[in-house]
Amino acid sequence: MMIDRGAAFIIEMGILFIYAIIMLIRKVKFKKFVLNLAFGFYISVIIALCFFPIYFTSDGFDIPNNFIPFKSTIESISSFLRNDALYDFIPVIGNFVMLMPLGVFYSIYVKNYKMRFLYVFLFSVSIEAMQFIVGLIIGCNYRSTDIDDVILNTIGGIIGILLFNLLKKIYFKYKK
Repeated sequence: MMIDRGAAFIIEMGILFIYAIIMLIRKVKFKKFVLNLAFGFYISVIIALCFFPIYFTSDGFDIPNNFIPFKSTIESISSFLRNDALYDFIPVIGNFVMLMPLGVFYSIYVKNYKMRFLYVFLFSVSIEAMQFIVGLIIGCNYRSTDIDDVILNTIGGIIGILLFNLLKKIYFKYKK
């Protein structure tokens, strides 16, 4: 038995639709309305990618965790270089890019510059912790809890924050 990613995403979109209706009733300004929906959609994609599908079986299905920094990243890069297979490098790229948009959203929503960095880190740790807890609850490791994911996600989120701030400075410099 499993919970499918598509089904979970449809439920998430239903929740987002209800949120959109609430914002319309409250007459939220258009710019904020679009921004909130974009953020909600982004979080829905993250949830769908990081937690689904969930398999409720342990029949030969137990992915090992990694708590050694850079171990899985080095293995992925080595495998990519040995085999010239982009597929081996996709998890590294994916984890690096995944929280870049979160850094941008936090730059818009969170005024305190230092707190943005902390929130990106805590968000990444929360994803890995929840994957670990769900694995314990269902009795099998359906997702790997990996310290490298936290490191790469956090770096990506920080780059998102820095890029947003750089582009904002450039925009206001040329706007004058």
